[in-house]
Amino acid sequence: MKIENFYATVHDISLSCQRINPADVREDAPAIILLHEALGTIRMWRDFPAKLATATRHPVIVYERRGHGKSDPHAAGDIPRAIDFHNTESDVYLNGLMNALGLTKPILFGHSDGATIALKYAARFPDNVSAVISEAAHVFVEDVTIAGITQAAKTYAETDWKTKLERHHFAQTDAVFHAWVDTWRQPAFRDWNMVDELASITCPLLVIQGDDDQFGSDEQVHTICANTGGPATKMLIKDCGHIPHFDQPDQVIAAALQHLVLSQLVAS
Repeated sequence: MKIENFYATVHDISLSCQRINPADVREDAPAIILLHEALGTIRMWRDFPAKLATATRHPVIVYERRGHGKSDPHAAGDIPRAIDFHNTESDVYLNGLMNALGLTKPILFGHSDGATIALKYAARFPDNVSAVISEAAHVFVEDVTIAGITQAAKTYAETDWKTKLERHHFAQTDAVFHAWVDTWRQPAFRDWNMVDELASITCPLLVIQGDDDQFGSDEQVHTICANTGGPATKMLIKDCGHIPHFDQPDQVIAAALQHLVLSQLVAS
């Protein structure tokens, strides 16, 4: 297995990236791009990207969004984020990164905010994506989501969570945390949704949700699958919280591999 850490410049912003090639990588296999959650970084995926690369024989690319980890920080005045910040992440940064790296029709694997961005991209650039794997995506805002974020803000203020996050986000830890909680708790954000865009998604979707997700209900899964314009497969996992690839990694990797087989992106 070959692991390469590098930086890509997208619209004058430096994004920290990692490319993982399994030893027996298929030369014709499209890359899988991993899109992290609101507080995520490359290292916070742990060994999941390597396991996914090994199982699928696809190259895997992980990147840190602006304001996260070792990527360039948010600009002054960017926090709280705009209500439509997922559009910027899709249209500017993800699309720009794909162009910078010369990627053709990759597979998007997103978690939480990253899954929402993956769905956004597949809706807005349907010809540019081979398939999407979505974990714990939000396509509308629920009471449980706001309650979970409010509890997270309380935990951050009262515990050593910040110290733990500083190992991943360094000097921009406070900024990345507030870019999440302050954005989602804006009164105007309560009306945000992307349900009307789902019909534009034509690629195969695998939609995953844990049955004990403290940030969203299975209505997210049902809504995505009912409104997408292409084939969609539901996966509701028992004994699983907000991070299925940690709570039930074997199930997630097996389902991802099967999804790519059914999508004719991996030989059966």
